[in-house]
Amino acid sequence: MSSRNTQRGAALMVSLVFLLLLSLAALAGVRSATSQERMVANLQQRNLGFQAAEAGVRWVERQLRQNAMRLPASRCEHAPCDAGSLSAQDANAYAASWQALPDAARDSLQTGDVQLWYRLERIGTSAIPVRVVVSSPSTLYRVSVLSQSGNSRTVLEATYAHTRL
Repeated sequence: MSSRNTQRGAALMVSLVFLLLLSLAALAGVRSATSQERMVANLQQRNLGFQAAEAGVRWVERQLRQNAMRLPASRCEHAPCDAGSLSAQDANAYAASWQALPDAARDSLQTGDVQLWYRLERIGTSAIPVRVVVSSPSTLYRVSVLSQSGNSRTVLEATYAHTRL
C-alpha cells in the first residue's frame, strides 16, 4: 500500500509542475502581445504625425501659390528659427515663431487629434533655382510644418521658390 500512496503524490507533483510551466508560457505570451501592441500604437502615432505634417506642407504651399499668405520680407537669422531647438513639452513654446494651422485647414486635411504648426522663413535668392522653368532670379523660402501626435513630434521642411517675372 505504501507504494500506491507514493505514486499518487508523484502524479500530483508532476501535474503541478506542468501547470506551472503552462502558466509561465501563458504569461510570456501576454507580455509579448502587450509589448507588440505598444509598438504598433507608437508606429501608428508616428505615421499619423508624418502624414499630417506632409498634408500641412502641401496646404501651406497651396496657400502660397494662391497668394493667400504673406511671404516674409527679411531673412531669419536668430535662434528661434532653428526647428531643432523646439521644445515638445509646451504648445506655447511654438507661439513665438510658429503659427497654428487654422481649424478649417486642419478639418479639410482630416488630421484628427494631431496638432499642426507652420513657419515660413526667407532663405535668400537664387539665379537658377531647381525645378523652375524660368531662369529668372527667385527668392527662396523654407516652409516648415511641425506636427505633434501624442509623444511623437515630426518636423517637415520644403523649399519654395518665388519668382517674379
